[in-house]
Amino acid sequence: MTAAGTQDAGRLAQLHKQLLTDDSIQFGLPTYVQPEPPEWLKPLLDGLAKLGPYMIYMFWGAVIIGVAIIVLLLVLEAKGVAWRLPWRRKRQETEAKEEWRPDASSAQILLSEADALAARGEFDEAVHLLLRRSVADIATRLPDFLRPSLTARDIAAAGSIPSRPRAAFSEIARIVEAALFARRPVGAEGWQQARGAYERFAFRDAWA
Repeated sequence: MTAAGTQDAGRLAQLHKQLLTDDSIQFGLPTYVQPEPPEWLKPLLDGLAKLGPYMIYMFWGAVIIGVAIIVLLLVLEAKGVAWRLPWRRKRQETEAKEEWRPDASSAQILLSEADALAARGEFDEAVHLLLRRSVADIATRLPDFLRPSLTARDIAAAGSIPSRPRAAFSEIARIVEAALFARRPVGAEGWQQARGAYERFAFRDAWA
């Protein structure tokens, strides 16, 4: 060993001795003692410890269930079936019911226009106006039901329409058919019947 190496080794030993004699530095660290859990938590920890060997099966079971739910929702969406959570479904049903309530102001305007036609003696035109508006109301409430190929009689027989508005629509359609095919003028009496039927169709919560 060279003189320089001997000098460095001595210097290092001196520094080490000085470090050991320094009371401000702690070399003997206490052993870590894991704290005891509270008594109320011990049953839960014991239960988890017993489930430990089965956790891997529970994990993969949850993954499989999650994938199955996603596939089911995709299949329902592909078939056009809208699945909603129960509370969301209830809220949407409430909103749909409110949307199905007839627009009273629009119906009143229509009746005013039809009354004006009837006042001029144009009873056939007035009843036709009520029928066209009734069909438009049904198209608004049942957009997937109405098709161009359906006749007024087909619409009147549709079970998807509630019974009260369906009966009122049937009466209007019958008066219009009699005027068209039987060449029977509507007249004031037929107009009043059709007008009353439309009021039953559009008002009084008929679609509720």
